[in-house]
Amino acid sequence: MKKIITSGPLYDVAQYSNMRELVENACSLYSGNTAFLYHEGEEVTEVKYSQLEEDVKDFATYLLSLGLENEKVVVIGKNSYAWALTYLAVTSGVGVIVPMDKDLSEEQIEYLVEDSDPKCIVYGKDIAEKLNNRKDGISYICFDELFSCINKGGELIKNGDVSYDSHTIDNNALGILLYTSGTTGVSKGVMLSQYNIMSNVYNVKKTIMIYPEDRCVSVLPLHHTYECMAGFLAFIYSGASIAYNDSLRELASDLMLFKPTVIVGVPVLFEKLYRIVLKKYASLKGGNTVLSIQGAVASILTTGKARRKLFNSVNEAFGGNLNRILCGAASLKPEVFEGYKRFGYGVYQGYGLTETSPVCMVSSDVYSDPNDTGFPIPETELKLESENAEGVGELLVKGPNVMLGYYKNPKATSEAIDKDGWFHTGDLAKLTENGTYKIVGRVKSMIVLPSGKKVFPEELEFYLMKSNLVSGCFVFGNEENDNVVVTASIYPDKNEMREAVAKMNGPESDEEKAQMLIHKLVDEVNAKFPVYKNIKRIIIRKTDFEKTTTLKIKRMSEKNKEEE
Repeated sequence: MKKIITSGPLYDVAQYSNMRELVENACSLYSGNTAFLYHEGEEVTEVKYSQLEEDVKDFATYLLSLGLENEKVVVIGKNSYAWALTYLAVTSGVGVIVPMDKDLSEEQIEYLVEDSDPKCIVYGKDIAEKLNNRKDGISYICFDELFSCINKGGELIKNGDVSYDSHTIDNNALGILLYTSGTTGVSKGVMLSQYNIMSNVYNVKKTIMIYPEDRCVSVLPLHHTYECMAGFLAFIYSGASIAYNDSLRELASDLMLFKPTVIVGVPVLFEKLYRIVLKKYASLKGGNTVLSIQGAVASILTTGKARRKLFNSVNEAFGGNLNRILCGAASLKPEVFEGYKRFGYGVYQGYGLTETSPVCMVSSDVYSDPNDTGFPIPETELKLESENAEGVGELLVKGPNVMLGYYKNPKATSEAIDKDGWFHTGDLAKLTENGTYKIVGRVKSMIVLPSGKKVFPEELEFYLMKSNLVSGCFVFGNEENDNVVVTASIYPDKNEMREAVAKMNGPESDEEKAQMLIHKLVDEVNAKFPVYKNIKRIIIRKTDFEKTTTLKIKRMSEKNKEEE
């Protein structure tokens, strides 16, 4: 039995209860620091914290002049200074912010607008066509108009408007309304207070330090709570800077341009970047040997800085200053986790949900392990309910980060939060010998066989995804003739598969060889589990799965279960 380690609070940091306190303190403490960087044509524009404070106050004043105090304001569009400014202005001095996913269809956006009943929509010009059915009583402001609105707000203040200063914030009332885009079920409106969010930033910063000189490149969509907290608000809190990546196609050049110290992302991003590094080595004469020797040397080096110097070419490809990666939404493959550690980067994994603002547990500056998601953050309690013989039970959460409830849905709220204040996550977890937690699956995705035995799809998916031949996979229970058949739908990595097929001999066609490789892989995975957990049916997909904005496969999508 390993000694149980607890990271606990590592740092003494200031606590803010709402967004205005966050903005005012950050802009006062770090007025000369760069807050944001973004592309503007061929140029890069920088916004200092001193300018941010003025812009927040001016834009909020303009919005208040439209009669929007204590009303809901939707923000929808690509990651940008305009998006961030709208979020901060509304939460600091206007009302309730409603971030929405820019990739939703016109019909979905219309439904959410109807449900949330906003009085203003601030949007990117690429969203304009999805807002054709404009409603009376709603003000529409395009990101391109933002600076004009800021100027108008500034003029109002010069002429004596004190509406921003007079606005009061109820820290514990609805402040942020977020619509889930999870892997199961229909979107629900999650009601968070400003204190929910700020307590989460505060308690995460107690275990992971972000410094004023840090910089991240914002890649994940800002409407997602994880990016909003970890890649936006936590950096503002720290006086650090945020650079906006226009598209993933330009990420490599943006890493060189902006030289981040931190990247916040999801496994598919970090795994793709890792594969690019390995392929680069493999393409060089003797490259794999060099990589092996460097890896051996790295294992005896005691600091990340020394390892990054050893892997200088890798470090330069990431901009030269990168030292940490923060991975959320799901766990990294252990070999990828260890690969980044070998390159000299601190690797942090966390777990949370929109309903928990979002982080419940996370790695820290003194503890990080590829096989778990860290310890509970300070002030957050976790426990397991209805544990089985293997120690697996549903994870329950209690703390200041737990949501107020689901919007207009008291029934769903009462089902999710019990009378003692415990939020039922719907995730299955087990306590490790380290005293940390490991997520093993979803209650709703768990496959119950006619025998009563249970299969956790995520266990099988984990081993399937260890193969480079697999780009994505989804294991589910397929009902056939009063039986439940454990089924794996697999989307092969086209490039890896093409290379593997080219090395095979035999009269079979390329498609038949690909099928043989997938079946062999499934056999290898099945051998690791009891027979009742074995995959009995395989679907090989020609197109990728339907996914959420954080690139998780939508488990409730019937299209993801169909043969193509």
